[in-house]
Amino acid sequence: MRASKKEKIIHSRILEFLKKNSKGLTMSELVKGTSFSRKAIEKHLQILILENEIYMKQFGVTKVYFPNHRIHHFDFERLNYNNKTFWFDVLESEFGIYLLIQKKKKVDKEWVHEHSITIPLEQSENFLKVLEKILNSQRIKKLFDKIKNKK
Repeated sequence: MRASKKEKIIHSRILEFLKKNSKGLTMSELVKGTSFSRKAIEKHLQILILENEIYMKQFGVTKVYFPNHRIHHFDFERLNYNNKTFWFDVLESEFGIYLLIQKKKKVDKEWVHEHSITIPLEQSENFLKVLEKILNSQRIKKLFDKIKNKK
């Protein structure tokens, strides 16, 4: 096997192993779990850190390596209200696919985060049903009428 192919295999196996252990791994755990030499793992950890695929935290003398989970954006919408904007983003991370609703406002040309809520995408229909139930309740309808009458 060519050296470059062997390097790619070691590189990808270390990264895969780290991704399966998102709580982090020490050098000893990496050596034990991958069966690669300490020297080979050390070299590839440095490369993976430089590539921003992983990161390292030091606890005393112990170094722990973690996968650098990226968030994937699938879709978004926004709703403007006065000087505020509600952002609706569908995202995927190591925790799954979810809907992120954020309230932001612009202050001096910068977006400032005010509030947010995260809903697992598989629960979005239930969320909408509960929201619809609340908005259609008699108490809320009376509140809407009160607001309309003030205008």
